[in-house]
Amino acid sequence: GTFQNIDNSIRFADIDNDGTSELILFVYPHSYIFKNEFGDIKIISYKEDINSNSVFVGDLNMNNVPEIAFPTKNGITFSEFAVSEKASTPYDVVGYSIDSSTISLSWKGTGQFYYIYRGLSADSLMVIDSSATSDYTDYSANPDINYYYSIQGYDISRPDPLSNLTPPLKVYSHTPGRVISVKSQTAKNILVTFSERIITTVENLQAFEVQGTGYPNSVSPANQYSYILSYNKSLPAGSNSLIVSQLKDFYGSPITTDTTDFMVEEAGSSEQFFVSSFEILDPYRIKIVFNRIVNESEAVDVNNYTFEPSNKVTSVEVDQSDQKIIYLNLKGNKPVGSIGREYKLRIQNISSTDGIIINSGAGSYLVLTGYAKDLSDVYVYPNPAKVASGKMTFANLPQRAKIIIWDINGIRINELSESDGNGGVDYDMKDESGRELGTGIYIYRIVRLDDSDNEVEEKIGKFAVIR
Repeated sequence: GTFQNIDNSIRFADIDNDGTSELILFVYPHSYIFKNEFGDIKIISYKEDINSNSVFVGDLNMNNVPEIAFPTKNGITFSEFAVSEKASTPYDVVGYSIDSSTISLSWKGTGQFYYIYRGLSADSLMVIDSSATSDYTDYSANPDINYYYSIQGYDISRPDPLSNLTPPLKVYSHTPGRVISVKSQTAKNILVTFSERIITTVENLQAFEVQGTGYPNSVSPANQYSYILSYNKSLPAGSNSLIVSQLKDFYGSPITTDTTDFMVEEAGSSEQFFVSSFEILDPYRIKIVFNRIVNESEAVDVNNYTFEPSNKVTSVEVDQSDQKIIYLNLKGNKPVGSIGREYKLRIQNISSTDGIIINSGAGSYLVLTGYAKDLSDVYVYPNPAKVASGKMTFANLPQRAKIIIWDINGIRINELSESDGNGGVDYDMKDESGRELGTGIYIYRIVRLDDSDNEVEEKIGKFAVIR
């Protein structure tokens, strides 16, 4: 079962907020909940086909009513056994910069109005305003500063009308990115450069359209500020126009939709050598495609590949069926990809078979990061983790995910999110008040989110912390 070995099959908890505990019993494949009503023991819940011998109780939605998890063959359902007296906490809070002094916030909730909290750290939040709608614009930000925001709902229909605060959301105030140049490197490759750092993974190829030609077949980061667009067919020689839309910069702000003109030289007139695309095949193997056939003796020299932060190539193979392709092997060194860490790879001292040396800038500089397609291979490292080390990482995450952490008693500890596409989230092993975790077992629930913030997949697991 999903919760096997997390807790035993018997649990006492006050699930209906009447001041006395109910007895929860999971005995595979059944579950029972017993209540003592004035000395009379009654079964208030009975379910069949419960795929667990252990019990999880916790306030997942922060409404002061605990939920019980019922793992079944069709997934996990969470049930409440009381009506909350406390206002529901807002959720799905999103924030980004409109310009260097204006930040936009939005969220979902059921309150009559909402209080807006802001601070320069997660533990220094103060009320700055309120809103009668589920959005707010902060016009008082200063440029190039990280702000933390939290939302509190107010619902007059509840005896306790104030909700809990949402987990703090960090927003960097800055001028959102825009396209500053578009250059063709060959008839099949375009370099697009932005004014701000960009997300290193692009899932939507239709964010780039050459008028009259269409969309690229691949997009790769050339560095932290630019993408290389690759096309299967040559672009028309002469003047072309690239439309860039529906993109966000590294900090989550929408990049201004724009059309930029660029020139394409006649086929064969360009004499450049560069990386046209790459793919992380697994954490220790990288496929790199050049625009020309590589000089094999130079390509297999592992000293021609340097990483930041430090890492190392173990060996290099040239694809004998297509010598524009090489494979980097990192076995025995550090993994790359969806691990929550971004590696920058520089390639130097390599030339093509016709003697053209690889570009010194874009085209020889790769940003290695990625994300998983689903939650099937999510893991936590190190596990167990030492508080003294300062952090642990949730890895192999999809492009957008949310992580909620509880202790073994079902008390909510913290909430994390992944939205930058690097496949991982670092966790400082502190609760929402900034206190370090104690030694013990902790439970996490990870959900994969779609573009509308709907939960489309979930995974529950555990990790250990030691001091």
